[in-house]
Amino acid sequence: MDVLKPTLGGGGGMLREEFVLHETDRMKIVAVYWIAPSSEPGRKHVNLRIEQYKKNPSTPQFPDEPFQKINLQDEDIGSLISSAKAQSVLKDSDASDRVIVMKGEEAGELLRLTKRDVGSIRRLVDSLSDENIQILAQRVNPEIVEKIDSAIKYIAMEKSLNWLSTKIEQDVDESVFQKWFEENTWIFGKNYVHRVSKRTVGLESRADLIYVSVDGFADLVELKKSVLPKPILLPDASHKTFYPSAELSRALAQAMHYLQVIQGHRLQLVELVKIPVLRPTITIVIGRSDDWDAAMKEQLRILNSTLLNIKVLTYDHLLAMGNNILELYAPEEDIPF
Repeated sequence: MDVLKPTLGGGGGMLREEFVLHETDRMKIVAVYWIAPSSEPGRKHVNLRIEQYKKNPSTPQFPDEPFQKINLQDEDIGSLISSAKAQSVLKDSDASDRVIVMKGEEAGELLRLTKRDVGSIRRLVDSLSDENIQILAQRVNPEIVEKIDSAIKYIAMEKSLNWLSTKIEQDVDESVFQKWFEENTWIFGKNYVHRVSKRTVGLESRADLIYVSVDGFADLVELKKSVLPKPILLPDASHKTFYPSAELSRALAQAMHYLQVIQGHRLQLVELVKIPVLRPTITIVIGRSDDWDAAMKEQLRILNSTLLNIKVLTYDHLLAMGNNILELYAPEEDIPF
């Protein structure tokens, strides 16, 4: 490989060198080095910024400002150089290949992806085509690909949970949540393996969602509105307790009806959805509980303990479950950039 020739530049009295690492008709990648003064006497800082420029089809020149950039400083540059020295060419590669694989202790730091990496990965994923990702997966260390894949899934889960957190604040119909729950089975943790697309549970009864549990049987999830005119538990001052609101009472009655329908048509349903249907659990998702006190939380706990094969959750319970799952899968270690 030929030694790259720099383009000298400067600004603010600082020496600056630019190297064009890659250039096409539409895209250019530039490495910019410069020296900055340090607060410590007799010391200086060497900085490196990798810049990507994109050109619009109708514009003959590249823009002045980069589309995206990554900044590295003193020790970071040293780590980059060490990782470059540790590279080896894949066994099946030839001289025309430009893709490299890094290995060894110096490059091993790249396997440690954390929350600091999330923003960079998001920008990289947005800029890469599917074809580029496939080429990358074929050529780089599979452990790195696995780490990136896990981080991408984490980002998707976090984005989905943020969407739900925003929507439950709005007075929307439960059908708005339907598609989200269809695509985010993970919100229920390891309880369910997948969702069944067929929603009919009887001749005239329909469940919002049918999930297959880890033991292979079907369970139902019934979605109601998150914003209600009254809390789902109302205080009974005369008895110093709480009772279900009209909305929750209707949801409970509907769930009990579903259980009766399923029991009466169990054999038909087995043929219909092609999975065992036996004493399913119905989870009702309804209302909010973010402002509940200890007494209301205790009352819901008591209510759920007295219900047979029916469980009541609020949308805030689901958010808490989702955040706990995100904490379990969140990257923990820092990476050197």
